[in-house]
This record gives sequence, structure tokens and C-alpha cells, in this order.
Amino acid sequence: MVLSRHSWSTLHLLPLSLSVLFSTAAANYGHGIMGVTRTLYAHTECAHACSQLLEGSQLTCATMLPGDTPKPPLEKRQLAALNPVECYLINDAYLRTLALCVSDYCPSDLRLPKREEWWEKNVAPASAGPWSPSLIPAISYDAALHQAREEIAKVGEANVPVYQLGAPLNRTSRIPESLYTPNYNSWIFFEGYKGQDGRNAVGVAISTICIPLLFSFVRLLPGRPFWYSQLEIALQKPVIGRRHRSPMVGNVGLMPTRGQSLYIAYILISQIFLSIFPILTVYPNDYWPDRQVMLMIGDRTGDLAMANFVAVFLFSSRNNILLWMTNWSHSTFLLLHRWISYCLIIEVSLHSLLLLIYYWSIRAARQQELMWIWGIVGTMAFVLLWPASLLPVRQRAYEFFLAFHQIFSAIGLIGTFFHIYKFYKYDWGFEIWVYIGGIIWFLDRLVRLLRVLSNGIRTANVTALDSDAEYIQIDIDGVVWHGHVYLSFPTISWRFWENHPYSVLSASTGHAHPKTSKAESYSDSSVENKESESEGSSMVSSTGHHVPIQPRTTILLRSMQGLTRTLAARLLAVSADAGGRRRIALPVLVESSYHANPAMHDLIHCSTLLCIAGGVGVTAVLPIMRSFEGAKIRLAWGMRNECLIPVVEPQLRELRRNPAVQIETCVGERLQLLDLLKEEIEKEGEGALGIVVCGPTGMADEVRFAVAELVSQAKRAVVFVDEAFSW
Repeated sequence: MVLSRHSWSTLHLLPLSLSVLFSTAAANYGHGIMGVTRTLYAHTECAHACSQLLEGSQLTCATMLPGDTPKPPLEKRQLAALNPVECYLINDAYLRTLALCVSDYCPSDLRLPKREEWWEKNVAPASAGPWSPSLIPAISYDAALHQAREEIAKVGEANVPVYQLGAPLNRTSRIPESLYTPNYNSWIFFEGYKGQDGRNAVGVAISTICIPLLFSFVRLLPGRPFWYSQLEIALQKPVIGRRHRSPMVGNVGLMPTRGQSLYIAYILISQIFLSIFPILTVYPNDYWPDRQVMLMIGDRTGDLAMANFVAVFLFSSRNNILLWMTNWSHSTFLLLHRWISYCLIIEVSLHSLLLLIYYWSIRAARQQELMWIWGIVGTMAFVLLWPASLLPVRQRAYEFFLAFHQIFSAIGLIGTFFHIYKFYKYDWGFEIWVYIGGIIWFLDRLVRLLRVLSNGIRTANVTALDSDAEYIQIDIDGVVWHGHVYLSFPTISWRFWENHPYSVLSASTGHAHPKTSKAESYSDSSVENKESESEGSSMVSSTGHHVPIQPRTTILLRSMQGLTRTLAARLLAVSADAGGRRRIALPVLVESSYHANPAMHDLIHCSTLLCIAGGVGVTAVLPIMRSFEGAKIRLAWGMRNECLIPVVEPQLRELRRNPAVQIETCVGERLQLLDLLKEEIEKEGEGALGIVVCGPTGMADEVRFAVAELVSQAKRAVVFVDEAFSW
């Protein structure tokens, strides 16, 4: 036997024992992922090679089986021109030749019980369908082998006929090595590369999920070392240029940070490497005599694409469990979701292209198969997702992007499932990847729905803060939310399922608070009515009287595209009230509450907090300031229009009661960000300095770059948090 094998060992990314997350315990040939807890042939390739060679033989056997009612001699001996399934189970020549082949070519470590198990379930050809007790051979493997050896002893070894492929088989025969070896090599090659495909896929799926966890464990170091602060800030700098939140030149996309680019580089390198290696070739080979590498890479890219379902669907989820287990923001996971999706689309395309080339000579027959058709459906669905998800599309037609994204993702999953099922049924475990992706998608939507149902239908009191309704205030009574929430207004759009994220400015708990004196009250009654306090706070007044305050959540937003533009148009369509304000009341569905940036928890290490806000970005930083327990807090707030000040003034007034709080506002002018950051970073002090920015993308990028440039001059650790959204 001549066997040539060239292989390189794969990159063992994580212990394969973690595959228990994706599969159940093995039984028979196993369950779960191929190559991990499932094998194709349970190390019986040698026996399968024998049965496949004999399957095409012309057998001579009666149609009556043992135990049938006797029939007239002519009917009883009627020969079948084509072999019925039963013929394989009772034909002496077939059973003896098969047993002799298994004995000749299978290794000694394939013990008799294992051979008998294989014999009982595999003597009938694959065309017989799923195994059942009716397919048990008439005699055991050991009995058939004993009969074969007795027959050989009678006729002599020299007189034993040599089996010829496809010829009539009416005597016990030996299969020559020249015929057996290429067929056996086909089974070895197929089992080898399919098993490796499964292990590579599991490695990709596990590592993409676990790497964020491993990197996040570093934040648990006691005392937050100074070197870690320096490294963390350096990794938050854009990998090229100064832009991260702002689109790159040409609006082609967003530039990742250095830290994000390291993860992206790992994704790209590992998936390219595992799409190719380890290379396994086996010659001579009956079924794949050439282009084995093309076939292997074509199949492997399909497996890796399906393994990417795990990260693609998990990273895009609002209820992503990694948001609770790591300090990575939702914006970061969305960016990584896009990059892993690029890998998936490229791998699906390569899978389809390479196998189309490989099977080009028989394409006319294969393109009629449902497996082939569903594969085309899945491929086209994933490929079309790419142009419909580009940044310009998301910016100009976000609602279209959302609907298209959901529909075609579902089509891709369904197409993948039926592509697998129509060829493999449930026998190979590929469908597990589809189940995982579908379950993640379903659970995320279920939790979203439960969040909405828990809040019920609320009323949003929407107020235009200026004459153009550029800035809008939304008050929702009877509820207390924090972080950010998703709002849906079913009466202004038939697409009731669409919702958008907004930061909560304030949330009143509904406790009784002291009534302030008139001197302390802001002159605008609309602002006075909307005053809210942080939970547990109190206000000492000159009268000492208390008034109950209804629970309320307040949100500020700036009208841009889509939903906010529609809200602005609704406001401009109504007349102003006596106070000169335009107001409307709308039913609203609220999905709450979320905290998009877990890195905010790192501020507990800080003794000083610097918050930089632009426009309505102040809504994100004020709750942070209220909950901060450090020694000093400084807010620098820049805005184009002073209409925001009356709304936020009650919050600022409450903060000013703390002598450690310093608040600076700038209307119609740019904040001197570099001077501001340099002043705070170069100060000496106990504890770390926390810097939080929330505002326009240009401001956020300027602060990010300046902090990265100045951190080398810092006398203490610095924690930087960008509280902007990049949806």
C-alpha cells in the first residue's frame, strides 16, 4: 500500500474540550461537530472501502429470505437482475468476500466486537436508507469469515478468483491491493480533511468569543497599574490618522483603534490560516484523483463561514452577554461584527466559487439538486448584505438598512440550513452552527420584546426647544430609566418594530423632595416642572415644605435623519402654546435600560473626573457626574444654541451644590480642548484621572487623539471613556 500524506499541524487556539458548548456526548459515530465529538466512520474506513468496492457487483440470489413461506421452485429461484437490498444480506459470495476483505486490510486493533458492530449496520448498501433491524445480515462477520476460509481451504489459495470491479460475484474472491488502496485512500482523505474542518471551525468560534474575555481580565489587576493605563490609552488611538468616530476619507467606513485593529488582525490571519492549513493530500485516490487542495479549501471555507455565525449574531446583539463580562463597548462589538461578517461573506463566496470550479464538468446535473439551489440562495443572501450595509447606506437610509439586514440575514440562515439538510440530513453536525446563530438571534429578540412589554405603552411628551425644532425634549412620566433606551413611536410610522437609542438625561425616582424657594427656581415654568434629582438626593429649602414628584425620565435629542426628522416635522406642524413652545403627546414603546459602554465602571478607580460634552451629549455625562464619588469633578460643555441651558439648568444647579464640582459652558464657540486636557493631565494628584467625552464625532475624535498624545506627560493613571454611539 502506497500512502503519501503531507500535513501541517493546525493552530490549537483553545482546548477542544470546550466544544462541549456546541455538542452532546458521543454515541455510535457521535453527535455534535464533525472532527470533535463526531466521526464519519468511527475508524472503520478500511471496512467501508471493502463494502463500497463490492456494492456495484452483480449478485445472484433468490428473492426469498430465510423464514419466508416456501414457494414453487421456479419462483423461489427467480434471479434479480438488479440487486435488491435483501440480496446483500443473504448472498454467500458477497458476505464471504466482504468478510475476507475486512480481515485482509483492517488493522488488528480493530477488534472483533467493533467489526461485528460495523458488520451489523453496514453490510446493506447506503441506498438502503437509515439502518433498521430488518437490515441485519443473515450471518455474523465471524461466521462469514469462517465460511470464506473453509472455501479457500477446499479450492486452494491459488485458485481463489480475483475480484473485478462491477463483474458478477458468484464465488468467494479476494480484492487486490491495486484496487483496494485508491478506494481506501479516498475514505482516509475525506475523513481526515472533514474532521480537520470541524476542529478548525470550533477553534474559530471559540477564540473569537473568548479573546474579549481574556483581554478584559487584565482590568481586574489590583490597583490599576500605571503602565496598564498608558497601554490602554495608546491602544485607543486610531490605527491611522486622527479619525475614529468620524468616517474616513470617502465615507468608506470607520477607522478602528489600535486595540480593535489587533483583534481584527487576529481574525483575518487566523481565518486565512485555518482556511488553508493543515493541508492533507492522499494519493492514489479513486474519488479525488486531483485538485484535492481546491476541494479541501472549498469545503473548509464553508465550515468556517458557518462557525462565524456565533460571533456575528452574538456581537450584534443588544443583549450580548459579553457586554456584562468584558469592558468592551457595544460600539466596539458592532465594529467587530462588521469585520467578522466580511470574513463570512468572503468565505461563503470562496466556498461557492471553488466547488463550482471543482464540479464544473457535472454542473448541469448538480444545479438541479435542491442542495445546490439552496446553497445559491444562501450565498446570494449573504453577498447582497455587504453593499446594503455600507456606511453611506446606513447614514442615508438607516431604516432600509435595518429591514434589509434582518430579512436577508434570515434568508441566509434558512438557505444554509436547507443547503445542509438536503444533502447531509442531520448526520454530519453542520446544522449545529445554524442552530446556534438562530438561537442567539431569537433570544436577543425575545429579551428585547420582554423589555418593551415590561414597560407597556407609555406617553411621550415631546417639546421643541427652539423655533426650528432642531433640539427636542422628550419626557416620559411614570418610569425611571438610566443609561440609554430605545424608543419606538408606532403612530408616526407603520414600521412599529423600528427603534433608536437615546441617552437618558435624568430620571426622577418619584420620592418626595423639598420644595425650593422661588429665588432658586428657574424662571421658565416648563423647566421647573421637569426638574429631576438623582436617586436619594435631597434639597434643603427656606420653607422646608415637601412636594411629591412623579417618576419621570427626560431625554434630549437633536433632529437629524429618519425618526428624529419626523418628530421635528410633527412639532413644526402644531401651533405654539402660550409659553411659545410647540408640544405634542405621542404613544411610545420603550426598550430599556441599556449601558452601552461597560468601560464606565473603570471610573471607580479615579479620584478626579473631567467630562467634556458637546450639545445634547451632556445627557450622557450628567448622570455620570451625579454618581461619581471622587474628590473633584469638572464639566466643560460646549453648544451651538443656548436653548439647551434651561432644560439642563436644574441638573447643573444641583451639581453646583457640591464644592468639588466645576462647570464651564461655552455657547457658539469651540471649546479649547487641547488646553483643557493638557491642564488636567499634567496635574499631580492622588488617584487616577477619568476623562469622559460625549458629543459630535469630530469632538470625540479630537479628544481621543489629544489624550493619546498627552498621556505620556501624565503624572498619574488616566482612564478614557468615549460615551458616543456608532450604530
